Amino acid sequence: MSLGITVPDKFYELVEANADMYLFSPYDVEKVYGQPFAYVDITAEYDRMVANPAIHKVKVNARSLEDEISKLQQESGYPYIVNIDTENRANPIAGRIIMSNLCSEIAQVQTPSQINDDQTYAHLGTDVSCNLGSTNVANLMETPDFGQSIQAMVRALTYISDIESLATVPTIKHGNDQLHAIGSGQWACTAF
Repeated sequence: MSLGITVPDKFYELVEANADMYLFSPYDVEKVYGQPFAYVDITAEYDRMVANPAIHKVKVNARSLEDEISKLQQESGYPYIVNIDTENRANPIAGRIIMSNLCSEIAQVQTPSQINDDQTYAHLGTDVSCNLGSTNVANLMETPDFGQSIQAMVRALTYISDIESLATVPTIKHGNDQLHAIGSGQWACTAF
């Protein structure tokens, strides 16, 4: 299981100001806002959430928290960070991105499902299907036709997306059928 943190712009504002910030109880936020914590715009709602006594919160120093996250990343590579406000501002697809995969190649709109008491779907949401590939940057840069290499990679990943059918997880199948998200990561190879 990978560990990720979704951070709004407000986090960076507080880090830069070396100010205290609040961490909120997702359960309380969901009760107050009537939607999952991940779907609440924390940057826009931050001050109202701080002022709301119905939402339990813990005060921490933003710079100290960022330092601890950085130490963990240096030691283990985790947690990864998704700059959620930036991703949503640049997102050309209607809807809200709420998370990503580990390296952020896939940042896709997700919608929650509504489940009936008998475990059928009242509304089938969409989740992310990570159809990923990886390239060797050094080799790719030396290819005589960079564009052709990219087209071949996109065709191969699209094929995977087209044939992938996860009927056992209907929300992922639904998201993949709608958006066919593909992503490419890069790795560099250095000879010693």
